[in-house]
This record gives sequence, C-alpha cells and structure tokens, in this order.
Amino acid sequence: MPLGLGTNLSSTGMVAPGIITDNLVLKHKYDAGDVVPVSDGAASFDGSSDYVAITTPSVFNGETLNSFNASIAGWANFNTIGQYEAIISIGTFDFEIAPTSSSAVGIWVNNAAYGGSTYTPTLNTWNHYAATKDGNTYKLYVDGVLIGSGTDADNATVASTSSIGSNDGSSNFFDGYICNAAMWSGVLTQAQIKSIMWKNYAGLTDSEKTNLVSWWNLSADANDSHGSNNGTLS
Repeated sequence: MPLGLGTNLSSTGMVAPGIITDNLVLKHKYDAGDVVPVSDGAASFDGSSDYVAITTPSVFNGETLNSFNASIAGWANFNTIGQYEAIISIGTFDFEIAPTSSSAVGIWVNNAAYGGSTYTPTLNTWNHYAATKDGNTYKLYVDGVLIGSGTDADNATVASTSSIGSNDGSSNFFDGYICNAAMWSGVLTQAQIKSIMWKNYAGLTDSEKTNLVSWWNLSADANDSHGSNNGTLS
C-alpha cells in the first residue's frame, strides 16, 4: 500500500527518517528561545543613512501627548546598537521605541528615555517590540512579555514627521533589519500583542485591526498595507 510520504521502509518497519520539503510552504525553526517574524522579508538598514520617512498619521499629527492613546510595534534585528536609533517613532522624538544606551532598548517620550523599562537584546537576533501609551501610562513589551511600566507627564505636541529606522531622519540611524511595523490609536492588551507578533498584516483578525492606523510589512517596499500612510525610503 502506498505510504504517501515515502516508499522505503527501514528494518524496523518505520518510514526512513528525513525532512520532506516538496511543496513546503513555510517551515518554522523551533530552537529554544528562538523567535522569528512571520514575514515575506524585511527592510535592511545600514546604520548610516537608511530610514523610512512617514508623514505622521492625522490621528496623531499636531496632537499633544496627553490627549490620545496609542500603541506601536515592530520586529527588529540589531547588527549593532546605538542610542536614539529608533525602531519606530510617532513624531520626532515624541513617542518611540529606541535604544536608551549602546546595549538596551526602551521607550522614549518627548526626547527623554523613560527609565525602568529597558531590554538588552542579543545582536543578530529577532525580537518583537511593542509599546503602549494609555494617557500618561507607558508599557514596554518584548516578545509579548511585559518588561515594565510607569507614568510620564510630558505633553509635547506631536511633530508632522514620523519614521521607521530613525527618530528624526537626520542622524542616529538603525543598523539591522525591521519588518511588520505598525501604529494603533488605542491601547493593545498583552494578549493582543502576543497574538499580533506571530502574524503579518494578512493574518490579522478584525478585532486586531480595531484602532489600527498603519501597518508596514517592509517585505518589498514601505507602503502602508492598512491606511494611506505610505513611507518614503531614504
């Protein structure tokens, strides 16, 4: 009787060992502690000039920090780490996920690092970063785990330019890879973050798109898969 997966049997009566890759669509590597994004590709940033310039979405543009809720997220893989080199930023320095030193990543609010919520990534390793802003309360998540939370009363006006791979587009450029970067005009729960991190845009549920403002796959270009906020590659 045909076995389907092979025609040869070992002497034990079991199918000969091996990995079948014919017609394989997706193969996950489940090493302990290893996480990888679900993506068709990622944008490469050279650390010296590469970034994605974005016109700040209207829901944030010109608003004061205390007047809205938001969430930002993205997958990042650092070749090197330099302070200020933002993964994703709403406005210029206004609300961003970026290194707070040459070794740790955290939240920046109004050009100041929020203390107490930092994570030290391993170079050349993918991690999913998410930050939420509930009024004046900020939380940082890495790979779906809450790293820390606290309050910050800064009330700067959000600038008209946002970015991926930089915080202002003039200096401090990200060195490595970024994909599946996104912004929401609401506060994601930890459960939502844990779910979203394992999806590309096509895999999001309707509830996960609630309050979603923009999603940049960065697998082939800097276009916004959800809204009208296409980015411009430097």
